[in-house]
Amino acid sequence: MGEEMVIDIVPVRFYGFDTAIYAFAALIGFAIAYKAYKLHGLTGKKQHFYLATAFTILGIGLATLTLTSGYTYYRYFMFGQISLFDQVFNIDDLGFWIYGLSSLVAYSFLAMSYIPESRARFAPLIFFTVSYFAYLNIMLFAIMAYVAFNAVRHWLDSRGTNSGLVAAGFLLMAGFHAALPFATFSRLLYVAGHFSLVLGFIALLIMLIRLGK
Repeated sequence: MGEEMVIDIVPVRFYGFDTAIYAFAALIGFAIAYKAYKLHGLTGKKQHFYLATAFTILGIGLATLTLTSGYTYYRYFMFGQISLFDQVFNIDDLGFWIYGLSSLVAYSFLAMSYIPESRARFAPLIFFTVSYFAYLNIMLFAIMAYVAFNAVRHWLDSRGTNSGLVAAGFLLMAGFHAALPFATFSRLLYVAGHFSLVLGFIALLIMLIRLGK
């Protein structure tokens, strides 16, 4: 899948809606970071610190992606120009790179929250594809799959509502990155993946609101 082909995975009717989803997810991400930071002040647990740090970084990445993709769609609707994933490095590509790298750092913090302190080193798996779009999502899925697996295992041990929301949130976030590399086969996967991301963020925010009470 070449970079110039990736724009074809986005349904025309969905142009701009993914930008709105990024903006909504960024707001939820910052809310999660704020709640987790307050919780860390009460508990002092490193897991809450990692969660706050991860979603602060993720929120910044999503906010950047909101601005750059919004600018790209603005050019499309006003001038009929679309340059996502073309052969020239533009501002939209910069936004995706910033989001991808910030997600890599943020997910690594989430992964560290499940690694014993004596072994708190995390190196993401390396994959090779012909498209950085697929490459980043496969790599991010590998990290989130690890996080989701541990969250589900914790939920199976506790059977608590809050741990269930954490597991659901991380599974849905992993589902977002699992869907995108295969979106070339079905544009619905692109749409479904974005809704999966937002639902995952909402599940985590609900969990933190419940803990705050």
